Amino acid sequence: MVQEPSIAIASVFGPLMVILGLWMLLFSDNLVKIWSAFKSNHAAFFLMGVINLLLGFYIIHQYHVWSWSKACLVTLLGWFFIVRGVMALFVPQVLVKYTMTEASLAKVIGLVPFVWGMVLCWLAFA
Repeated sequence: MVQEPSIAIASVFGPLMVILGLWMLLFSDNLVKIWSAFKSNHAAFFLMGVINLLLGFYIIHQYHVWSWSKACLVTLLGWFFIVRGVMALFVPQVLVKYTMTEASLAKVIGLVPFVWGMVLCWLAFA
């Protein structure tokens, strides 16, 4: 069965983002500890940048449509990964400066992937 690229991408990234967002909401203390260790590791930032660029370019290659529909969230996801990947490689200090330092902020940040993932799941499975 051949799926439309936006549905295929949403069916993978929707559940992933829901699970990660839920984990961020429930285990925000652990997220702050992980991020504190991560942000001082240059190799981890390099790897994060490369992985984000790969994901972003793959998504944009498969589906790059700017239309006023919920499928536009797939295109935005691709561009989000590309921007985050470029930032991780070239200006990691900006990512470190504007990221979570306390559990309450991590919970707020966790809402973003959770809600985005729910919308992608709705797009993929509805």
